[in-house]
Amino acid sequence: MADPAGSVDAALVRAARLTDEGKLRAAIAVLESTLEAYPDHSTLWCRLAAAYLDADEASESLDAAKRAIVLGERSWAHRLASLALVELDRHDEAIVSAREAVRRDPDDWRGFVTLAEALARDEPEQAVRAARAAVERAPTEPRTHEVLGDAAMLAHDWMLAEQCYRDALRLDPEHPDLPTKLARLAHRPADDPRRKRRPVRTRTDPAFGKAQRAAWYLAVRRAAVWQTVGLLALMVASKEPFLAWFGFGLVLFVGFLAWRGFVGLPPGARVPNLFRRAPLVVVSGVALGVSVLALLVWTVLMALGSVFTSVLVVAVFAALVAVANTWFGLWRIWAPAR
Repeated sequence: MADPAGSVDAALVRAARLTDEGKLRAAIAVLESTLEAYPDHSTLWCRLAAAYLDADEASESLDAAKRAIVLGERSWAHRLASLALVELDRHDEAIVSAREAVRRDPDDWRGFVTLAEALARDEPEQAVRAARAAVERAPTEPRTHEVLGDAAMLAHDWMLAEQCYRDALRLDPEHPDLPTKLARLAHRPADDPRRKRRPVRTRTDPAFGKAQRAAWYLAVRRAAVWQTVGLLALMVASKEPFLAWFGFGLVLFVGFLAWRGFVGLPPGARVPNLFRRAPLVVVSGVALGVSVLALLVWTVLMALGSVFTSVLVVAVFAALVAVANTWFGLWRIWAPAR
């Protein structure tokens, strides 16, 4: 919807001012009333999700973030969803959302901070690695050092935690929480030496739930979308023999994406009897496999000098089925409850 009067920008500015003044309910009311006129504005939904988080209303925040995700917001909505899921004690799903934010914008330190916070409870050592990645991307941002210090505390790496808190305090001398965290470190029990690293308990058998299904859908969708784009390019191109090399390259590229998606699945996602647990994932994967196989057949025939457009049509149709299934599956997971 058009916004000739700039009402969306005005609403965002007003909501930000009300939030700074601590008037969270008023900010939420402004955003909700503006969304009635502009329901497809993803930034408004993200701002509303953030306002709900500030107001300690995690369920409402998650619903707003899901709406922004459905509308195609790049990475901010996934970070907000992860933060809300952490508040709701749904850590497995929070990790998936945070990983998706990192994948979509790997140069944004905020995604790695969100991932570290999602991992902190159950995988503190992985949280340390994520927080280190945030520090590497934003070494002058106090928040990255603070989160790395928090993760190091949970991993019982006292030296690292103290150094990170001091770095954060140097960058932000007015930070209200850092002196308390440093004082807590200074008053450790005498039998808790600074270099001691106690074993961290982790869950070895996470349940297969929404987080694992979403990870599968995202992995298949990524490969299926690129397969569809490449196939459509082949459909509109001229029928020249050199296109066989393009087709072969597309097969390799999509195979690489599928492999990368598989190895990047979170704990608990690689389970036996996947068809029983997530049948739509299997249908999407089979459709993608049929598409790749048809493309490979077309490529071989093209290299031999034969042109069978019907084989390419089958490949396109199967790829579209895979894309549609994954979008539908993700919509079922992320769409706000009604």
